[in-house]
Amino acid sequence: MRSTRRRQAAVLLLVPAVLALAGCGNSGYETEDPPATVTTVSQPTVRELCGMLDSQKGTWRALGPEVANVAFLGAVRLWTVRDTAANAAIAHDSRIVDTVTGRSCPEVRSDTLAVLDVVDLETALIGF
Repeated sequence: MRSTRRRQAAVLLLVPAVLALAGCGNSGYETEDPPATVTTVSQPTVRELCGMLDSQKGTWRALGPEVANVAFLGAVRLWTVRDTAANAAIAHDSRIVDTVTGRSCPEVRSDTLAVLDVVDLETALIGF
């Protein structure tokens, strides 16, 4: 009997608290989502990535697409370790590697795509 009264008292105390907290979620003042932040990668960092890809494509070609893809992931990982902005950019949008290489070194990008045997670098980054 005593435990039943305790449960009832606990429920009576918890119900108003839960209802009060449930009303806190939507104040009615927020009408739209906050703007998404765009992470940019500096041009020197992009040149570094292009240089890394360009210097490795001969080795990757000799290794074949499967092993080259693993090596490509390692090169991109090294690039992101060296530059936290690049790491944040890839975490935000994995297409950033395609975007920056397409603008800054389109020939290196197309050679890398051929060596990796993929349609875009985002595809090669699966599992990154």
